[in-house]
Amino acid sequence: MTQPHRELPPAVMKVVLGNQLARLREEAGVKQEEAAGVLGCTQQKIAHIEGGSGIQLIELNALLDRYAANEADRAYTRDLQAESKHRTKRGAFSTRFRQYMRLLVDMEPSCNRYFAYQALVVPGLLQTEDYMRRNARAWRPSLSPEEIDKYVADRIARQPVLDHVDQEFWFILDEAALRRTEGGPVMKAQIMKLVEIIDRPNVELQIVPFSVGYYMGQGHDYTIFGYDTKPAVDIIYLEQHDGGEYVDNSKRTARYLTLWDHQKAAASGPEQTRRTLLEIAASL
Repeated sequence: MTQPHRELPPAVMKVVLGNQLARLREEAGVKQEEAAGVLGCTQQKIAHIEGGSGIQLIELNALLDRYAANEADRAYTRDLQAESKHRTKRGAFSTRFRQYMRLLVDMEPSCNRYFAYQALVVPGLLQTEDYMRRNARAWRPSLSPEEIDKYVADRIARQPVLDHVDQEFWFILDEAALRRTEGGPVMKAQIMKLVEIIDRPNVELQIVPFSVGYYMGQGHDYTIFGYDTKPAVDIIYLEQHDGGEYVDNSKRTARYLTLWDHQKAAASGPEQTRRTLLEIAASL
C-alpha cells in the first residue's frame, strides 16, 4: 500500500473506502444487487457507499465476509472505516472558511497532486495581497474593510502549502485571467509573482494564449485533487458563484482527467508561458 504523506480528511477517507469496497466486490464477482441483499438494503445504498457516503462497521464486516476478503484487505478496509469517522477538530484551520470551502482547504495540504484550471481569475494560491483586495472589492453587497482584511488574511494563510515540495501543483490559466483587469501596478506585480512561481521545483504553470482560439472546456473552472491511496482516487472541485460541487464518481472524474490533458496540450509550455507573462507585464 502507498501511504499518504499526510493525514487525509475524513471525507477523502470515505471516498477511498468506497473505492476499496467496489474493488473487493468486483474481484469477488458480486453485483451491487447481491451486496444489497447482504445488508437488506437497496442497490442505491451500495452505490452511495461505494461513492463515499460511509458505512457502519457491522455492515462493513458483513460485506467483507461476502467478498471473502483476505486478512490484509480486511485490516486495511477497517482502518479506512475507522479513520473516515473522525471529525474535524475544533479550531482547525479549515473552520475559518465557509462550509462548502472546508473540504477544499483540508485537501490542499493533503493531496499528492493539485491540478487547477482558471479562465478569468488568477488562482487563490497564486494571488498577491493587492490582487486579492482588488478582487474582493468587486463583491456585492460590498464587504466591510474588516471583512476584506479577514478574507485576505485567510487566503494568504493557505499559500504556504506551495512550500510542500513533496506535493505537485500544476496550474493552467486562460490568457483572459491576465487581461481581465484594468492593468496597472497591481496586475503587473501579480504577473511578476507568476513568473517567480514558474521556477518552483514542485509547481508548473501554463497559459492558454488567445491565439489558440476555442479549446475544450474553456471557461469551466475546476480543481483536481489526486491521492496515491489504495485504490488511488481523484476528487474534483467545481467552482460556482454561490458555492462549489465536489465530484468523486469515477466516471465523471475520468472525464475531467481527460479534459485536463486536452487543456495541457492547448496551453503553452513553461518557457513560452514565461515569455508571455513578461510581455504582458511590460505592456502595463
